[in-house]
Amino acid sequence: MGLMDMGFRRKKASRACIVFATPGALDGGGGIGRMTGYIVDAFRNSPAAPETVVLDTRGTGSALLSPVYLAGTLARLGAMMLRHRPTVVHINVSENASVWRKAVVQLFAGLFSCPTVVHLHGASFMEYFDKGPVSRAISRWLFDRCGIALVLGESWRNFLVQSVGTDPHKVRVLYNAVPDIGADLPVRTAPPEGAIVSLLVLANLSERKGIGTLLRSCRLMKDRGFRFRVTIGGGGDVEGYRRMAAELGVDGECRFEGWISREQAHAHLRDHDMLLLPSTHEGLPMVILEALSTGMPVVTTPVGSIPEVLTDGETARIVPVNDPEALAHTVRDLAARPALYARLSAQGRRLFLEKFVIESYGRSLQDIYAELNRPDAVRRPSLGALPDAAAAKPSLTRAGRQ
Repeated sequence: MGLMDMGFRRKKASRACIVFATPGALDGGGGIGRMTGYIVDAFRNSPAAPETVVLDTRGTGSALLSPVYLAGTLARLGAMMLRHRPTVVHINVSENASVWRKAVVQLFAGLFSCPTVVHLHGASFMEYFDKGPVSRAISRWLFDRCGIALVLGESWRNFLVQSVGTDPHKVRVLYNAVPDIGADLPVRTAPPEGAIVSLLVLANLSERKGIGTLLRSCRLMKDRGFRFRVTIGGGGDVEGYRRMAAELGVDGECRFEGWISREQAHAHLRDHDMLLLPSTHEGLPMVILEALSTGMPVVTTPVGSIPEVLTDGETARIVPVNDPEALAHTVRDLAARPALYARLSAQGRRLFLEKFVIESYGRSLQDIYAELNRPDAVRRPSLGALPDAAAAKPSLTRAGRQ
């Protein structure tokens, strides 16, 4: 029995209230913060949508300060619970320390018997889960105690059900979505023959995002006389990759901008020729969906949920992981084939309108929140014993996962 069932229950507000527990809130610079921002904007523009409150569970600076941010989130959440019960706490989780922080939020929400959605975004969550009995135990506990688990694709759903042991009836696939930032753009055409091709990379710079592979492919393209410029926007190891570009002799072709705002990212997506994202691990990258909305052709890798939603040669070009030769060849080939460029642009834009529009996503979320708050909703208790690492079951083997 939660505290709300022991005398602290308050009359619900006339309008539903969703609390988002999100690392870095809306300013974290990553995909989770951007996705949360898009949801908040969509709800704000719909009179029938719930109110939203965004709480920062980590902060944007040193991880050493994350306990301070988490404590602040719990204090604010507790105060809200005592004033009026939030309809749902929407917990965004990735991997590593994020799982532990979100388990604390889940435990705290359980004290007040508040329904929760745990939304898995972590590209490396599978690897985190397999680290050992402790990571498996805390992950199983988190997804066992939530009301509904949201995942970014069928591969993630299968992993939760088969390996984590999550109740399949509570797992929902909900692909990411973005606003239509290309609605007013004309039909795209391939760069003119001989023109400098403008390439775009928007990512937190790391090997997981394939930045080393990207820079090596730049060297290959330069050696073969291909004329290009690459804009690289995002935080992470900016100086390290700037040095790598100089060592490879492509610093003249690569412009590193560091972290950029949402508005700057949108401007780049509207005026560059191609998006490159040669990642080794992913969920479902927001930047790919944003590129599709503008009709920008995408060159990426078959990891995470990407191969579920993109088809090579129809809605994107898909290249192998860690293969700079394939990346360089594909970029040059796409620039030299106007018909293929036009097909990817048109089909990508069509796919976006069919599956990834934020307004439709918002309505799907509201249906999920309503499901959790039905009087006849069947949910596991929100509060339960902390996980016992010694009792954690071994994970199932998975062949060929990325």
